[in-house]
Amino acid sequence: MPRIKDQNKIQAIYEATLALVLKSGYAELNMAAVAKEADIATGTIYTYFKNKEALINQLFLFLKEEKVKLMFKKYNEKDSFYVSFQKLWLAYFKISINEYHKMMFIEQYAYSSIITSQTRKKADALLLPMISLLQQAQQEQLIKPIEPEIILSSITGAVLEIVRYYQSKGTKPSKTTIEQCFEMAWTSIRK
Repeated sequence: MPRIKDQNKIQAIYEATLALVLKSGYAELNMAAVAKEADIATGTIYTYFKNKEALINQLFLFLKEEKVKLMFKKYNEKDSFYVSFQKLWLAYFKISINEYHKMMFIEQYAYSSIITSQTRKKADALLLPMISLLQQAQQEQLIKPIEPEIILSSITGAVLEIVRYYQSKGTKPSKTTIEQCFEMAWTSIRK
């Protein structure tokens, strides 16, 4: 009979892995260190993850799913495109500021050879609602006719650079600055 997975243990493993990777890097990561950090037996990790590559892939996908869920939390399909775009952009900005360590992990591994093509496809599928929203806005001639994936890359890249700037200063942006940053993002895509 298959063993029931304990979500609390998986969460502890994810948190430990994230902390260790951000502290020492992937090359230094090993299952014994993860087990120690998570306060569980090393063998328990292998119940959930075949090896550290599988663990990194699952953590990457988990964090991407978590991010997308948070982004769409206040989304309402009845809103105008502008309002929807603003809500999604602000959510992404806040997630990036408030969960910087998670965003850096995602950014670090997004194009890494450690992430399998299967994981990458699943991660890309998470963005389909956003791609659809952009395509609809293009059909309505509200935004520029640029590949939606390029629009997303441009917007998320800009947000991450802004967040990195504030992280390096040890401060957070003011409400006015956030509004100005959103306006730059909107201006860059509107038709």
